[in-house]
Amino acid sequence: MSARSRLFRVNLGAELRTLRERARMSTRTVATRLGTSPAWVSRTETGVRYPTPEEVAALCDLYGATGEMRDLLTAKAESNDGTTINLPSHDQFADQLANIMLLETEARRVTEYELALVPGLLQTAGYAREIFSTIERPQAEIERLVSTRLGRQPLLTRPRGPELQFLLDEFVLRRLIGGPEVMREQLCKIVREAERPNVRVRVVPATAGAHAGLVGTFAVYEFAAVETYVYLEHKRGGVFLTDPEDTRGYVDVRDELWESALDEQASVELVGTLAEGLVDD
Repeated sequence: MSARSRLFRVNLGAELRTLRERARMSTRTVATRLGTSPAWVSRTETGVRYPTPEEVAALCDLYGATGEMRDLLTAKAESNDGTTINLPSHDQFADQLANIMLLETEARRVTEYELALVPGLLQTAGYAREIFSTIERPQAEIERLVSTRLGRQPLLTRPRGPELQFLLDEFVLRRLIGGPEVMREQLCKIVREAERPNVRVRVVPATAGAHAGLVGTFAVYEFAAVETYVYLEHKRGGVFLTDPEDTRGYVDVRDELWESALDEQASVELVGTLAEGLVDD
């Protein structure tokens, strides 16, 4: 089994475990209901064994997972080699986040390129709250999403964590999200995080004109023993690319943008200058 298959096997098991816990079922209860053993359930959730699509469907039915979530997990079981996998957006179960957090945990280097918004790993609560409030949701749901987003940020300080590279289009910094106070706090956070030894921030200046990165936002996950992953996000969800023929072009664009962007010192100075220029109304 390839390392890539192993990564997605563990991920699928983690998602099934989350569904079981949300259904408030023990491994013994699940085993009894399905006529198997607790060890079978545990081995499935830890990635020791890979479930068939039929087994995943049965588990989803037991846990009350229906619709897009059931279809997605059974599709993963059918394609366990980790090739291109579409991830629909689903507020009730943060499947995209589960996949992204798994990759962040295993990666040796993560590069996020953003055209429009500050990356989630660098967002403040106030900034994230403004973003999630653009869609009509109950306030409790907004706060849950903010908390979940901020819950990823310990990756920034994790011992022996990945190198984190952030490529930001200058307009990300100039777009006034939430007013001067919220945006100033956000820009100051970027400056603080950029001081960490494993965090590098570069800004693609507005003067760069037309460039290959204008095709859209993406993230590159590089591993010691697994082929590179690229994550593309769109309005209805996201997609992981793992085929080298598909990922190579994004890695090339990343490298091109990294070399053409302002260096780290100039980038941080620009962010700081923009923060100082924000005056409360």
